[in-house]
Amino acid sequence: MTLSLLMITTILLGYKFLHDQYTKVESLEREQSALHTVESDLKGINEQRAKELLSRIPRSGTPPNLLAKDIQSLESEISSKQATRRRLWDDHPIERHLPVSSPFRQIATLDIEIALLQQGLSYERKLYSLTFDVAEAERQVKWFQAGSKKLAYEIYRNKNAQWELSKQKPLLWQVPYSSAYNEMKRLEGDERVLQTSKSQHDIEVARWQRTLEDVKKLPRPGPLVLDNGSANHTLERVTNDLAEKSTQLEGGKLHKVIRGIREALPTALGILVLAMLSPIVVKGVCYYVIAPIAGRRPPVRLLPESGGKVYAPVEGPGNDVGATTPSRVSLPLMLGEHSELLILPSYLQSLPLNVKSDTKWLLARSMPLTSLLAGMYRLTRIRPSKEERIIVSSSTDPLAEFSLLDVPAGSALVLQPRCLAGIIQTNGDQLKITRHWRFGSLGAWLTLQFRYIVFHGPATLIVKGCRGVRLEPAINGRTVNQAATLGFSANLDYSVARNETFLPYFFGERELFNDTWRGEGCCIHAATPQSGDHSAFFGRGLQGLVDTFLRIFGI
Repeated sequence: MTLSLLMITTILLGYKFLHDQYTKVESLEREQSALHTVESDLKGINEQRAKELLSRIPRSGTPPNLLAKDIQSLESEISSKQATRRRLWDDHPIERHLPVSSPFRQIATLDIEIALLQQGLSYERKLYSLTFDVAEAERQVKWFQAGSKKLAYEIYRNKNAQWELSKQKPLLWQVPYSSAYNEMKRLEGDERVLQTSKSQHDIEVARWQRTLEDVKKLPRPGPLVLDNGSANHTLERVTNDLAEKSTQLEGGKLHKVIRGIREALPTALGILVLAMLSPIVVKGVCYYVIAPIAGRRPPVRLLPESGGKVYAPVEGPGNDVGATTPSRVSLPLMLGEHSELLILPSYLQSLPLNVKSDTKWLLARSMPLTSLLAGMYRLTRIRPSKEERIIVSSSTDPLAEFSLLDVPAGSALVLQPRCLAGIIQTNGDQLKITRHWRFGSLGAWLTLQFRYIVFHGPATLIVKGCRGVRLEPAINGRTVNQAATLGFSANLDYSVARNETFLPYFFGERELFNDTWRGEGCCIHAATPQSGDHSAFFGRGLQGLVDTFLRIFGI
């Protein structure tokens, strides 16, 4: 009985302690939230008032009279806000120190506005001083220039009067003490006075022009850059209170537990639900809905009139379309005098010392995006002057093997450009490459394969595959793991078939689709899919999305 009473008392005391602690935490969090709101509001006010001030500040070159009016307006506005602030400060001796109170917010807002306006006023005063000096110098130049012109006109009239007097009294004006002589002397004296005055005006014009040039050479004030120091000082009280509340909250163990649960629980639940449902739902829809529909669609035949022959002119047991051709890790090539090799530099193992080579930036200028995404750019172009031997091998991929495919005239080969290592062509000839879109096909939308890149013969292609390249006839039908497909004859009936079982696809052991061909032609595939292949959209992760993008464009 005593033990039960002790347990009940302990539980009640523990509950009271936890309740008090939780109430304290809630109170501190509410105060902290209110302080965050005040801080955010004041920062927003500072940004808004700064934008408004910058938009109203005149730029360099504004007339002095407009600057004077704006300066007067700023001074009046600052005085009004300072008076309002004094009244609020005097009327609220307690609330003015409480950051969550309305008077504190009003006073802080006024402090921010006054500090910004004072910066704008100081800037405009500097601008006015410089602008006024320029305007005064220009006014003085114009005034002295006008006086000089007026004196020049008076000198002209004086000289004209002297000329007229000399014509009217050609002899008498030279006789001393005659009226004509006295008049001439008076005119000459006036002329000297006018000339002296004009010279003084010209000197002043030159002096003021030099002054004007010196003033204009003075550095102009740049755009107004506002200092947020005053705003930060105003927010200091709020920041200090926030730091104090945060310290109190961080010191409480209960708050740490509650905060950790609040932060982690929604994310954990979301991750758990997504992790459990998304793979099942997505892969189930793909396998049981999309794949059967895509498999029942009629096959695609891109170029039914083209030939399906493709040869592999390398040593081995047969080289016709009817044989499975072995590929090589190092592929030797014999280039004739009129041949041209375009190859990626990383696949060029060895070449003769003096052979002519340069760079071709894109495989096909008509398809720059395809060339870039497929990696067929910055190609090395080799043009031997005689028959030369060149070795092709990968310097970066130890599993890469190469095969030489010869597409005769009249034949066409659908090929993924990213498996293309290089081409051999005759000097001056341009390999014909065409694009074929299939937006109108439901199968294309289901498999997300809209474009096919077709290489037309005559063409000699160097193809790369993981652990080997296989060339197999499709006369009796052929199906290959889609991740291993490299290309096929353009006259074949091409379709897709769903993988046989769901579980291997669900666990990532097999792809969703297999590629299927039928007709008089051949299919080309790698011995094994490239390591890390994610089967496009129906695979996993970001790499699957990248593969989807490349598949859409036939790359």
